[in-house]
Amino acid sequence: MLRHAISHARLMRESTDRVQTALKSSDNNEQMVARRILENPAVWSQWEHEHSNLMRQLANCGLRRAQVAALKHASFRLLHGKALFHYLRRSEVRGRQRTQVMAHFRPGRNYEDAIVAEHNVFLRKACSYLCAGHVGTVLIEDPSFLDPMQRYEELYAEYFNVYCSTLVESTNVRAVSQGALLPLLKKQLNEYRWAILDPRRAQPFLRREAELRAPTGDTQRLQVLESRPRS
Repeated sequence: MLRHAISHARLMRESTDRVQTALKSSDNNEQMVARRILENPAVWSQWEHEHSNLMRQLANCGLRRAQVAALKHASFRLLHGKALFHYLRRSEVRGRQRTQVMAHFRPGRNYEDAIVAEHNVFLRKACSYLCAGHVGTVLIEDPSFLDPMQRYEELYAEYFNVYCSTLVESTNVRAVSQGALLPLLKKQLNEYRWAILDPRRAQPFLRREAELRAPTGDTQRLQVLESRPRS
């Protein structure tokens, strides 16, 4: 039985309700994003306009199956789009190295202006990503928006961090050697992207990954033994 796509009106209603709910979330990051979006009318208006266009693209898919696929692709774009400021906020890169990273991704722009613009982009995309995840898990009830998407987000953050470490001039041997991890991380990202887009065929892969990531006695933290004082 073919199911029709969810309407634009409902997608927007669910999205705006999710932003309001995020204000009382136990997740501090969700709270921060929602508060910054809602507290400034101009920022809210810009986010609402951009998100409405995104939701209209999904509503125009016609059939639910096509809409789900479009939502997953949109989620990837939103996740990638918020990665730069997320990295700048979480990393310990400062000064000239921080400027090098910004110059690579935003060439020809004044550093201060680029940071402000990137922060605004981060807020809007993070807010839309939050809403997209809600639509996928609650409204569409697609399990791909749970663990596989969350794992993809973790891997992409790790990949982005390693990639940025190759951009800065550093004498840190560990930072330089991390560049060798990029092909492996990219391969893992492609595997999870495929699993999210085609979860039925990816079931053996997802089960194997779940087993590998399950905590065991070998991976749990061991008690630290206190050293005896010298006599």
